[in-house]
Amino acid sequence: MSERGAGPVAWDVLEGVPAGTEEIPGLLRGLVTVGQRRASWRRLEAKLGWQCDTPLFAQAAAHLFVLLPQLDRRRLAQVLDFLARRGHHACLSPVGVHRRTYEVFTGAWPHLLPLVAHEAAGVRTGAAWVLRSIRCSQTAVLDALRQRAAVEDDPTALVSQLLAVGELSGDREWLLPWLDHGHPLVGLAAARGVLASPGTGTGTGRDTGTAEGAAGRAVARGLAAAGGQRLPDVPWWPLGFEAVQRFAELSAPHPYASAALFEAAAGHRSADLRRAAVVAAGARLRYWRDPAPELWAAVAAGLDDEPDVASASVEALAEGGAAAAPCADPLVRHVERAGDAAHAVATGQALRALVGMGDDRAADWYAARLGSHWLDVAPLPARWAPRLLPVFRRRLADPGRESQAVPRILRTLAEWGPAAAPAVPELVGLLATRGARAAAEALGAIGPAAATRRAGGPLAALVTAGPGPGRHAWHGGAQTAAWAYWRVTGDPEPALRVCGAAVRAGLGQPVLRYLADLGPLAAPHADAVRPLLTCPGEWSRTGAAEAWWRITGDATPAVSALLPELAPLARHSVTPLVLRTVRVLGAIGGPAAAALPVLHEVASSPRRYGGIPMDEELLGAVREALTAIEGT
Repeated sequence: MSERGAGPVAWDVLEGVPAGTEEIPGLLRGLVTVGQRRASWRRLEAKLGWQCDTPLFAQAAAHLFVLLPQLDRRRLAQVLDFLARRGHHACLSPVGVHRRTYEVFTGAWPHLLPLVAHEAAGVRTGAAWVLRSIRCSQTAVLDALRQRAAVEDDPTALVSQLLAVGELSGDREWLLPWLDHGHPLVGLAAARGVLASPGTGTGTGRDTGTAEGAAGRAVARGLAAAGGQRLPDVPWWPLGFEAVQRFAELSAPHPYASAALFEAAAGHRSADLRRAAVVAAGARLRYWRDPAPELWAAVAAGLDDEPDVASASVEALAEGGAAAAPCADPLVRHVERAGDAAHAVATGQALRALVGMGDDRAADWYAARLGSHWLDVAPLPARWAPRLLPVFRRRLADPGRESQAVPRILRTLAEWGPAAAPAVPELVGLLATRGARAAAEALGAIGPAAATRRAGGPLAALVTAGPGPGRHAWHGGAQTAAWAYWRVTGDPEPALRVCGAAVRAGLGQPVLRYLADLGPLAAPHADAVRPLLTCPGEWSRTGAAEAWWRITGDATPAVSALLPELAPLARHSVTPLVLRTVRVLGAIGGPAAAALPVLHEVASSPRRYGGIPMDEELLGAVREALTAIEGT
């Protein structure tokens, strides 16, 4: 092997590499030199690291693939492990900084194919692992993996082969017989492929329920064998992290599999499996809209179990929002058992769950832990105002103390509207601080009730104030203060002047929201709003559509601009922008009839869109919109 291109390693292409890496060609050569193999690999692995996006890494990886047939058995297994882990990241996308490495890895499958049937089990394991990582679905590769799996006698190698076939082909029918394999991790690997595939399971004589039930039981057996914790790194990486959560979410779309997993794990003598049952129940509840009271009861029962099980129950309840309200009593008892419920760190998530449920018993605990990040939950019930306002007012009067709570308080006061009127003096005091805009927003939401407490004057002063803390020439205190001044005093002149000038200056969504509130009063500025219906920003387009319709009453261009913003619903995804779009369409009413097919699909879907609280909010908004549109 010469220094200049002869042999499998063309050293000359690696000349001119960055300082400190000049030795890489020599290390590559050392991998096939007796006496240097071990030291060369250890140094090379450290040199290459995880920087898969460099030209040097791509070149070195290309040479590693070429060298595979010449490596000794131990080095071969080590190099395949290295390539599998790096390939996973390098092959996530064919574009971007990893492009050259992506091309090297995805084109390397011919070097790996002979290793699928290698005499060493560790090499067979690694070869299948790399093929899975580089997402190679070549027919020759899949055929080789299936043929080797049929005669494989090493459980770890068989797991690697099943994981690869399941991920690369989705061949559900071929995977089904492996669910009942004597080795639990083999069954778990097969279950992963079955649950991730789109097949129906009818080709083998098993109906869908039978096949998915077998998959759920295989998951339970596999998790039990792994102790309910992380799966073996080889060859599961990166699938082994949070294995219980991963398989619970994978099973959730399959009711039979999810039920079988829950039944096999609930009441198990192992606390790890009982935890898996709770996690599976939570995943099932987050995926389907079926109320499933028996699953909520099972989650609540976990609160009386060992700490890890109770923690999983609390987490599931915290993600349940108001839908988890039937579990409030056992959750309150859980908090009380923790001792000092107002300050114990361990109860933070439990209190978050109670606040999300809107349980009145959580109000005092919320006040005592106001600065906790666990309790950043919105919205809070307005009926809590009498109990929380004294605490909020004290905190606003001293905003420097635990200042992270102040934005949360101001947001809550704006949501409460007139119920927050007792806090007007403290809000006025914030108009000269960095919290000016949020304070003005809250004052505007309170509306005329703030006029009797002399909020109008400070708001008027903020409208004309120059830039300062919390205030900018256009996009800040001035616009919000002008809108709030109108809401408090009924005088629209400052809002029309400031917000109208701002929209003509090309600003975005906040000013449009204020102009929408002004409605026909803002008619002189409608010509500046109209072009924004087709501007690049989706929030600005939605804001412009609402403003245009509320100002002019012309619904046709507004609806045309709003309908594309419902696109995420086709993926069962929901965002704050989607929620706002649905509400605006509902406000428009009959002229928004073009949205009815999408809205009906959402309302009738058995699946949730996003998490439980977001889906419940979406479903409520969709039903109101349907009533408004169809009623007119």
